[in-house]
Amino acid sequence: MTHAIKLLILFALFVIAVLVFIGARRAKARALELLEYGRALSTDGIFTGESLELTETAKNPTWYPLFNEKIEFYVPAGLEIDGLKCDEYTKVTSVFNIPPYATVTKKHAITALKRGHFVISNPSFRHKKVEYSFDIPLDFYGYPDFFGAVTEMPADILKAGNAVSSRKYIEDPFFLSSIREYRAGDPLRSINFKASVRSFSGGVRRLMCNSYDSSRSYDTMIFLDLNRYPDISLHSAVQLENGLKYACYLFCEALENGGRVGFAVNSSHVGQSFSYIKCGSGELHTKEMLRQFAVLDYYSAREYSVSALMRGCINDLKSGTDIFLITPFVDEGTGEMITLLERAGRNISVIKITGGA
Repeated sequence: MTHAIKLLILFALFVIAVLVFIGARRAKARALELLEYGRALSTDGIFTGESLELTETAKNPTWYPLFNEKIEFYVPAGLEIDGLKCDEYTKVTSVFNIPPYATVTKKHAITALKRGHFVISNPSFRHKKVEYSFDIPLDFYGYPDFFGAVTEMPADILKAGNAVSSRKYIEDPFFLSSIREYRAGDPLRSINFKASVRSFSGGVRRLMCNSYDSSRSYDTMIFLDLNRYPDISLHSAVQLENGLKYACYLFCEALENGGRVGFAVNSSHVGQSFSYIKCGSGELHTKEMLRQFAVLDYYSAREYSVSALMRGCINDLKSGTDIFLITPFVDEGTGEMITLLERAGRNISVIKITGGA
């Protein structure tokens, strides 16, 4: 083989290599353009300290394999993702290796470290000088952590002040709604022994109990006072957070017992001097209440007195509504309002906001 033929062969191999390289680059660019990416959250709201799941899905609809592809997004402060605590806006990188015509899924555990409305940025990735992005906005709410804030709560939410509500019967044994697994605190009389005999899970017999519908609906109205009082020394953030814990606890207890709940707070919201949600129930109402708890801001103006707030809402309440006032201080105007309500036969209970964390 002559030297010229060797050079010709080497040149041909070089040309082929260049063409293969260019073809591979174009094939990869095409595969990235056709990459199908999606993501979703397992729920739209969790309580502080609880976790949800973020699921990412990447599908490669081409014959070209995609390796070590990095898709990035940002997570706001106040969250923990995959064990990483986010004290500020934090970048998260997901690495994908996607064979031809395959779909790959990645899951992330996200924990809410505080309450709030959390927005996760749109994902994107870069190849060479080209940036690819996906318009898939995600957001969820972190609700207040009311666990451990129940020591100062009334033992029975159907009791208000010195009066006992006429709605004494939470459950009606003639209205059985479902059968579920026994939970700590369920009354022994609710155990369904026949269902327990037939219930096995993982080879273990499970204790089952009856779940009853409420014998009648009852209303609970929660007033949260965030006004700043010169006579007390309580940081506005502590006042808000502790007050919300109490309000959230009462709200969840009332719903658990089948009641309708309303909420009002003398903090400015969306151009209004206060926020007021009428008594109601159901999934949409529950979400509205919990989201209100999540977004309340202690920087908002608080110039509307709680006595004026109660006076403006009281005509909407049924005569038997249980009223809870959560406040750090009862001034003269609020005291007079409470007296008027009690004289009118209203059941009202005052819960003091303390300065504890």
